[in-house]
Amino acid sequence: MEADMQNDLPLENEHQPQLERRLATILMADVAGYSRMMGKDEERTVQMLRGHRQIVDALLASHRGRIFNTAGDAILAEFPSAVEAVRCATDIQSALRSRNEHFPEEERMWFRIGINLGDVIVQGTDLLGDGVNVAARIQTIAEPGGVCISGSVYDQIQNKLTLQFKLLGERSFKNIAQPIRTFSIAEANGTAMPVTVSTPKAAKRGNKVAVIGAVLCAFVLMTGLASWLYRDHQARHAEEIRQAIEVERQAAETQRLAVEAKNARTEMERIEKERAAAQEAQRIEREARLAAESQAAREALARAEIEKKRLDLALNRSERATGKTASEPIPQTPAATAAASAQNGTTAGRFDGSYEGRLCNEPSSRQPEKKCWPVRLQVQQGEISATWVVARLGKTGRVRGMISAEGEVAITLDGWQQEGKPTSAGLKGRWESDAISVSGKWRGGREITGEWQREN
Repeated sequence: MEADMQNDLPLENEHQPQLERRLATILMADVAGYSRMMGKDEERTVQMLRGHRQIVDALLASHRGRIFNTAGDAILAEFPSAVEAVRCATDIQSALRSRNEHFPEEERMWFRIGINLGDVIVQGTDLLGDGVNVAARIQTIAEPGGVCISGSVYDQIQNKLTLQFKLLGERSFKNIAQPIRTFSIAEANGTAMPVTVSTPKAAKRGNKVAVIGAVLCAFVLMTGLASWLYRDHQARHAEEIRQAIEVERQAAETQRLAVEAKNARTEMERIEKERAAAQEAQRIEREARLAAESQAAREALARAEIEKKRLDLALNRSERATGKTASEPIPQTPAATAAASAQNGTTAGRFDGSYEGRLCNEPSSRQPEKKCWPVRLQVQQGEISATWVVARLGKTGRVRGMISAEGEVAITLDGWQQEGKPTSAGLKGRWESDAISVSGKWRGGREITGEWQREN
């Protein structure tokens, strides 16, 4: 930048906060003759500057430089190292010289670069102070395409870079209090050098031919590269599609196997449940059959016992009536027994009558309370009979039994469980003083008792 750089700050006072300062290497780059080029062809100059800036910005980033200010064609950047700043400056000039060779001489654009190591003031992302101002002043004495550095930079990089430096002596600059020792980079291995702008016409024609050839070569290379990139892209795209299809196929196969496994488990669970249900049904049926057979056997046994007592009673009556021995024939039917008793005046009729009383289920572990219900017995010729109604179930229970001549009582009950299943019980006891008292157990094991008193 050919105009003066203004970085003056207001004086500090006791009411202002303390300013942040640090040591930094500042690089200032400015286009030589920029105003003249803009006056000649603004659009072409801006296009050239954009192309140059792309190269400059990339090289600044690669050398860890940070742009903290720009103004038109000028660039201000800071570096953490003086060595990196000088390397970046020489690389920039070398790269721009190569780019300029592809353009006519009147369109070529050259940068002047100045570098200084000094103390700066930090203001947000911007840097201010003499450290910046010295870099701006030094770049004004650099040749177009060249680099100038301050003595502070030179002291840091000498013997560290393979560059040749030319001492320019101490220079005084506007608004800089002390003279500045300055150096120019006179020559470097592959680095930027100050350029001259006069070339013969033959050289110009040779350059144009070289440019055309380079462009054609570049075009061929770019075409080949583009073709290769396109084929490579297509191949990668096809591979990605194939992999996506394979992933989808594997996912579908995994889902199918999972569904089949789930269905198999469900089917096995169903079969197991059906088998368990069938076994349970068979067990219940078997228990019910055994219970029914046991009940039938107990009932048959009770009937046999009652029949035996009836026969014994009939035998006793017959013996008393006829005075015959037990070896003589015995009546086999109740009608014959009743007729014989009536004829001969036997004592069986002494038990006849109606008896008021009740049956009681005694307390048990499952049913701790005693439960009783009324039952009215009818005794005729020693045979006991009665019924009662189970209101909750709407069913009828029955009592059958016999009283022997000696007053022994045997009773069979046909009743109902709470679940509505049939059950039975056998009770034994005695008749005494117009009262009957018996006890026994239901088929399930619960004790039951009965007490009755003959009505007058």
